[in-house]
Amino acid sequence: MRVMDFEQLAFIEKRRRQAVRGIVVLLDGTRGDLLVTIRVGEPGGHLDLRGRDATGAARKARLAIGDRVTMAIEYAARDVMAGDATGASADLVRSGATIEGTVSAVGEAVSVDCGAAAILVRGDTLPGAREGDAVRFTIDGEGRAYLIPSR
Repeated sequence: MRVMDFEQLAFIEKRRRQAVRGIVVLLDGTRGDLLVTIRVGEPGGHLDLRGRDATGAARKARLAIGDRVTMAIEYAARDVMAGDATGASADLVRSGATIEGTVSAVGEAVSVDCGAAAILVRGDTLPGAREGDAVRFTIDGEGRAYLIPSR
């Protein structure tokens, strides 16, 4: 059993307001850590976000398909350039997906609005990003997913 360390708890508290609420649509534990895919947005305008359970909390909570959860998933970006649209390739944010959106908040983590949801991107992988910038990038590796406990 994993125990959350201070860094993980600090991340959860900092990102609680930037987390998204969605429905679990896929769970994959065949390669070790649990990969969680949640669907956010409304029918017809949804986006799926996939990330690797960074704390073991998703497994401990015994998530099941159809559960409503609040998660913060932090991604890394590569191949960054100016963008001109919003969305994600195949409406799925995962390793290798192409993302286009507008920067809505900057800092240690950058929030990029891609239509149905805003996604979190490590700030050091989007250098020079400013609020209002249109960006296009590729997701580099699996996102780190943090289940945000309900209060």
